[in-house]
Amino acid sequence: MKRFSFIIITLCVVAGVLLNSCQKNELKGGLSETGKGFSGNTYDYLRSKPGIFDSLLFVIDRLKLADVLKSDSVTLFAVTNTSFRLASDDLNAQRLRTGKKPIYLKDYRLDQLDSLMCRYILKGVFSSKKLSVLNGINVFAYKYGYELNAKATASSAMGQVGAGPSSIVYSSKNRTEFKANWSSAIAYSIDIPTGNGLVHIIDDKNFFGFGYYSKQPSTPFRDFAFRLPETFDVDSEPLEAEDYDNGGCGVAYHDTRSPCNEIDGRYWNDGGQYRTAEGVDMWTQPAAYNKGIFYRQGYRIAAMRTGEWTNYSIEVPADGNYEIKIHYNVQNSTGNPPAYCDLRLDWKLLGRRVALPITGGKMDEVKAGTFYLTKGIHYLTFCTMTSIPDLSFDAFVFKRVN
Repeated sequence: MKRFSFIIITLCVVAGVLLNSCQKNELKGGLSETGKGFSGNTYDYLRSKPGIFDSLLFVIDRLKLADVLKSDSVTLFAVTNTSFRLASDDLNAQRLRTGKKPIYLKDYRLDQLDSLMCRYILKGVFSSKKLSVLNGINVFAYKYGYELNAKATASSAMGQVGAGPSSIVYSSKNRTEFKANWSSAIAYSIDIPTGNGLVHIIDDKNFFGFGYYSKQPSTPFRDFAFRLPETFDVDSEPLEAEDYDNGGCGVAYHDTRSPCNEIDGRYWNDGGQYRTAEGVDMWTQPAAYNKGIFYRQGYRIAAMRTGEWTNYSIEVPADGNYEIKIHYNVQNSTGNPPAYCDLRLDWKLLGRRVALPITGGKMDEVKAGTFYLTKGIHYLTFCTMTSIPDLSFDAFVFKRVN
């Protein structure tokens, strides 16, 4: 009799665990991996859950990403209305304290919103089974190459490790391998198959954007954007590399040695010059003259590694073609190949990758290209694409051309 009672109690506990798991999935509008899934595409799945994904659909439509969720093979970490509201409330609470008007999804900068939203979309299908490895799997945002980590774990049940429902910890690595500095969200309703991919639903206690949504955009270092020349065929004054925007790591710049957190109460500026409270590696630059160009004394960004970038606010006075030149130095004392960089305007690639030939330790100038720019304020970003210890970036120079 006791044995029969134990069996009955055991079955009840197991049924309770399964019922709780199913209820959690139904609460989120999802199905477990063993469910039959959703026959339509991922975009239609979101539309089938009114009151849950309205904000997510608004963002996807605003960013023109609907076709991606309709036809591409993708994994979506779906963010609920509640998560968007938490992020928005946090942003506007900060703005209220500084006397600024609130900003909502319809007002949020498109380039920044696109960067954040794409971190929740992955190319390919990543099920919890695939993500069930010790350290998770490093994955990359649908655009912009931002690195994240996804790790699935199963909870304990009936005293057995891994016998309970699974969940996925989805982390923004914040461009560091130190897990303590990662920003993480958790998905309990997972492995929801659709006609073209898989959906995991981020728990609604997590803020949209991994904390970045409430960070304000970078702002000009000298209180106003650098204005490009209105006159044709006249070089501008240099936009000095060291005058990158204000806003801190992850907003105004990225430096691989200085993660977007303080290290021992300080940032790592390897050169120790100029903006020492920031993490961009800065050295002094003596005045120089080479090939008929005078390079004035100041500072330079050096010891540049792949993926590092700095952001610059520029003002384009009128629609038209503008030539962009780069002042730089590649000593190549260690026999490295030529360096390369990308230029981005409002986070979108501007033209082709730019080769930075070896200069033998002297300052030199290279033409990045001529580009059609529209009138207004933009963000110009210098992105290092080759790890060259002796690469230095000194300045931009602009020219308006016919």
